[in-house]
Amino acid sequence: MPLGGETVDVSHVDGLDHDGTVDSTVGSAAANFSGATATVRTALNGQLVSFTLTITTTNALTASSGNITDVTCFTLDTAYRPSEPVGMAFGGNATGFAVLNTNGAVTLWALSDTISAGGTIRMSCAYLRPA
Repeated sequence: MPLGGETVDVSHVDGLDHDGTVDSTVGSAAANFSGATATVRTALNGQLVSFTLTITTTNALTASSGNITDVTCFTLDTAYRPSEPVGMAFGGNATGFAVLNTNGAVTLWALSDTISAGGTIRMSCAYLRPA
């Protein structure tokens, strides 16, 4: 990429992890959820974290006026947890809002429609971790 007239190959810059994909070892599905596919990508020595989750419900999640009882669907491993809660929208069989808490719990807070057992939801977020 051009930078002040010079070409810089950023794939070799110290402190940047360009292929920090961590597959199936980044956490675990909570009770009543299965088939979790979670991916974490890191950069800047692990300070910048991108988290993506696709997960399936094993029980129906019933929405009432756009709300549900808060339910944890996944727990992220300690190495990737944020220092502050991170909100994220989700989609799939319904739309809603979830939060990734500092304890690693991904908690569903709001839901547009009821999701039947076997329904899938997808979410992602990015956040900075302290040095």
